[in-house]
Amino acid sequence: MPNPERLDDSDRYNLMLSLTGFLVQEDEYEVSELAERFGVTSDEIVRAVKNIGFTDLANFQNPDRYVVDYDALEEGFVRISYNLENVVEDVPRLSSRQASALAAGLVYLSSLPGLAESEEILALQNILSTGDSRGNAPEVIVQPGSRDADLITIRQAIKIGKSIVCDYLNLKGEMRIGRVIEPLRIDLRGELIYLKGWCPENQDVRSFRVDRMRNAKLSDLPVSDSALNAVLDDEVYHPGETDTLVTIEVEPEAFSLMVDFRPVEEPVSVSEYVKSFKILVGDVRNLGRIISRFGGAARVVAPEEARSAVREFALKALGELPATAPEDAE
Repeated sequence: MPNPERLDDSDRYNLMLSLTGFLVQEDEYEVSELAERFGVTSDEIVRAVKNIGFTDLANFQNPDRYVVDYDALEEGFVRISYNLENVVEDVPRLSSRQASALAAGLVYLSSLPGLAESEEILALQNILSTGDSRGNAPEVIVQPGSRDADLITIRQAIKIGKSIVCDYLNLKGEMRIGRVIEPLRIDLRGELIYLKGWCPENQDVRSFRVDRMRNAKLSDLPVSDSALNAVLDDEVYHPGETDTLVTIEVEPEAFSLMVDFRPVEEPVSVSEYVKSFKILVGDVRNLGRIISRFGGAARVVAPEEARSAVREFALKALGELPATAPEDAE
């Protein structure tokens, strides 16, 4: 369940899709009722309904398919009618190339968290396997990449209750060889995939980015009772009492930072292309390596302590200062 106070773009798109399917019967609902049903704020419901009104989720070439009653919306009610003009009645036929492309896409979708055993995907794959419009069955062979292979290992470990051992690139840019993780859940955040797992070294639940993993292998160690009894939430990072509140401005090339580090409040637009958001950081000395990856598209605005840490990292990278890593950095 996404945090109702901080929905990202993927959450909002999924909310629009869910609302469209829910409201297509043209029943009327109160905004507050929908907010409670979908677990979001009333403002998010109003925003999603307005977006549905000018975004054609079914067919971009036939606008105004969904008609929103804006007068009712102003009074706290949601009513959407469905325009039946230009509805496709004939069953479309697929070429061999189209069927193969769809089959490959379904194979990719089935590798994503939460979709590995989707009955809908399996049903579509069975339909495509019967052949295209000319009776030719598409033959699609997909070789998993390194991240896909690690995901397969992680899923297997979760299924049988075993730990994994992997090489992991931490925020300092150091590759930790042979790190042991007790996997508990796979989470999808925007375009990033995280493993929520128990870290025996820190005796706590941590979130690990799957794209920073290498050579994940099953171990003989079972998942511990501490891991099985741990409380799992939806946050990627858990702030501590001594964390520093940092303000960051990002341009589109660095918008992914708003997914990596969940803002403590809704990001605001500084200009047409720049957004500002605030995050809690355990050690500001780690910011330099993170910010420098975006070549000026991300900037630390405040506090001065964090700005100085980024400046110091840049000077070390340029050879102006001796390169020393903080001993207590994660």
